[in-house]
Amino acid sequence: MSERREHERHLIQMLAILKFANGVIIEGKTREMSMGGAFIECDTDAELHEGDTCTVSLKIEETGEIIDTEIYSTITHRGGHGVGCKFLKINSTYYQFMGNLIDD
Repeated sequence: MSERREHERHLIQMLAILKFANGVIIEGKTREMSMGGAFIECDTDAELHEGDTCTVSLKIEETGEIIDTEIYSTITHRGGHGVGCKFLKINSTYYQFMGNLIDD
């Protein structure tokens, strides 16, 4: 089976909160992250479907301070005790965080 991912994955664990337009909020923890998305360990019993859009809220530590950031995303798959999210529009905070991680 060939690898379909466009971006290198990194094992990063941090709090992630998924917020959906219908008011559902799910708290979880990232397991893997990349420039293009993340796998978030969370309760998959919630009414989630592939293609649903959400906002993924992260607390990123940058130079000793915690920065809240939100990334517009879509659910790509469920399973393995969580959900895969594709980031549709990353912001400069997340881009800088991942860029610093990759450069190290």
